[in-house]
Amino acid sequence: MATKKETILEEELSRDDLTVKVGEKDEGFKGQYVPVFLPELPDSGDGMKVDKYEHVTLANEDKETCYKVIRGEWTEVPWPVFVALKQGRYPKL
Repeated sequence: MATKKETILEEELSRDDLTVKVGEKDEGFKGQYVPVFLPELPDSGDGMKVDKYEHVTLANEDKETCYKVIRGEWTEVPWPVFVALKQGRYPKL
C-alpha cells in the first residue's frame, strides 16, 4: 500500500515529461545450475497427501528466495540450493 508521500511523488513524476520511472528487475540466479534427483516420500497409509516438493529458502540481509525442488524427477537447481540440500537433509546427493 502506497503512503501519501509516495503517491504525491508518483503524481509529480507523471506530470514531468523528462522523468522516467523504471521498476527493479530481478534477473534471478545467474550462476551454475546442478541437476539433482530427490527420492519420493512414501505415502502415509491414512489417505493423507504427501508433499511432492522439497522447499528450500535462502535468505540474507537483502532478500529471501524460496525454491521448490520436485521429488522423483531430475530437477536443475542453483548451486546455493544444491549446497543447502547437501548440508541439510540429503548428505548423499
